[in-house]
Amino acid sequence: MMKISHKGFTLIEIMVVIVIVAVLMGAVTLSFPPAGDKLLKENTERFSALISLAQDESILQSAEIALEIDDKGYGFYRNENNSWTALSEAPFNKREFPSSITSKLYLDGISTNLEERENENPQIVFLSSGEMTPFTYELFFEKKDSSKMVVSATGEIEQSYTKNEK
Repeated sequence: MMKISHKGFTLIEIMVVIVIVAVLMGAVTLSFPPAGDKLLKENTERFSALISLAQDESILQSAEIALEIDDKGYGFYRNENNSWTALSEAPFNKREFPSSITSKLYLDGISTNLEERENENPQIVFLSSGEMTPFTYELFFEKKDSSKMVVSATGEIEQSYTKNEK
């Protein structure tokens, strides 16, 4: 009697290889930092969400909350006994942008110097009535791509993105 030999892989063996390849591809993808436009959009979306949240929080708590922006990032403050106290609990803890992102702040259409701040008070105040300091904030990824947020006194946020191919 002749013995028939089957050569090949079983379905289980093929599925195990596919799972291993998928896990390795996922690990490689997560090890790379996000692309510039994605990084810029993530930071813009986070900042916009925190602005809306801070405005809601000031209304709910009937307390003034403020936003201070510097050349490295931003932080939120609460008015306690007529002085600004930094908020350290999430989601209002101080945040810094990656080194590839720079920013510009405009108050009343005038660019403010974020590197050498003269006044130690936060620039933007959220009142318990729901009103806030209107401002324009721009983020730049490696001075090429940019996102612009125009925030009104009622907290409405208009966002726009510009991608510059150089």
